[in-house]
Amino acid sequence: MVPSIEEGRIVLIANPVSKSGRGAVAASEAARLFRERVGEERFELLTTARPLHGEELARDLPDDVGCVIALGGDGLVNEVVNGLMARKREDRPALAVIPVGSGNDYAETLGMAYAVPTAVTEILRFQTKRADVGRVNGRYFAETLSFGLDAAIALDTVDRRQKSGRAGTMLYLESAVDQLFKHLRLYDFKMNVLAAEPGCAPHPEQDEAYLVAVQVGPTYGGHFRITPKARFDDGLFDICWATPELAPMRALALLLRARGGKHTGSSHIHFRRAQRLVLDFEEEPPAQMDGEKVSGTHFVIDCVPDALTVVVGQR
Repeated sequence: MVPSIEEGRIVLIANPVSKSGRGAVAASEAARLFRERVGEERFELLTTARPLHGEELARDLPDDVGCVIALGGDGLVNEVVNGLMARKREDRPALAVIPVGSGNDYAETLGMAYAVPTAVTEILRFQTKRADVGRVNGRYFAETLSFGLDAAIALDTVDRRQKSGRAGTMLYLESAVDQLFKHLRLYDFKMNVLAAEPGCAPHPEQDEAYLVAVQVGPTYGGHFRITPKARFDDGLFDICWATPELAPMRALALLLRARGGKHTGSSHIHFRRAQRLVLDFEEEPPAQMDGEKVSGTHFVIDCVPDALTVVVGQR
């Protein structure tokens, strides 16, 4: 049994190369502030050195840790969540996030501040909620799982970021325009909802779509509100898919409207809510989970309710 968040040790897991190396500077600043506020003996800084290292560090945290903080982007959050979910439920410390990535969608869902000093202050308020976690083919995700156009944009954005050192919404939009006008295509899929929201009977959907998104929280791709009504604590996914026929310009207009969640009235956009589903694609689509590449054509997806304690900000 882990100690309470107010009494336990605090461990900061940082990705020093996040946001083109700014993670190291942010980690140093956050560590200094935490040591000033809670003391050297109650705080520890750990840095990742390779892919999936954050998962190992979170999985192997000592029993006296009451709060683990992921400082980086959504990829690091995903690693830490998977590490925590590998622990027994009663041995999972609270999760907090200091956003130092390019998307920061999970931090946005939690309402966390983007300035490191403000984020540290918010974490030390120890205001928490219980949060759901998604699971697909045995791996966990904190915010988003998507297929098709969105995943192609997200993965291409990562590639562009690594090559250019740039980040932010404009980079995502550049990739979106490239995908929409040069690579827009449809993916045949079957969605078998096994556990629907209360009042809705489970039934299969078979369609062709440009994208399919399965969301714990409302945003993806750097705060695009693809499922604006999604909540991280209701035990349900919000599922969105976009169907034909959409010309590239019309698709781009819908994407821009999705930035503010204003795409929901389109006849091309469909929504469902469910706790468990199976997705099958006729051929392998681009796919991503919290910004990390996923492979396959068959996906068993379920929402694990009330899985983690998370620190929430004031926004």
